[in-house]
Amino acid sequence: MSYFEIFAVIGAFLIPFILIWLALYGMEAYALYLLAKNNGHQDMAVLAFIPFVNRGLYGIFAGDQAIFGTQVPQMVLAGILAFAPVLGIFIHGIPSWILTILIVVITYYALKAVFGKMNNISDSNLFAILAALIPLLRVIFVFLHKDDIFVDEGEVVE
Repeated sequence: MSYFEIFAVIGAFLIPFILIWLALYGMEAYALYLLAKNNGHQDMAVLAFIPFVNRGLYGIFAGDQAIFGTQVPQMVLAGILAFAPVLGIFIHGIPSWILTILIVVITYYALKAVFGKMNNISDSNLFAILAALIPLLRVIFVFLHKDDIFVDEGEVVE
């Protein structure tokens, strides 16, 4: 087998996965853009299309959160969600596992707050757990609720 044939076979398998990933990324970016526009964050809506930084929008939507008894401000939460996965690229071994667990837990708290503000959500805990562990479900769920206006205890959040 020549090198060309090997690369052709690898490309035949990789190209569909890359196209699916791009489609899912576009769906999530568009959904986050609309959520930001609809919920009073028009100045930050363009961040939805920047890779990794768009995850910070979940922290902005969640607002200030109490995580492990510590009050975490909105922008700190957004920064952790946006840049901790990038930091994980440079860390290896046991610290990498610890960072991964922390990212999943912090993502859970942020998504629970965001999903709790969305209309017609019966159990934000369940959706947050599933979305924190399986990113594909986060993309699908956020896309299905892209036109929601956040509600906080019966009042529309602006």
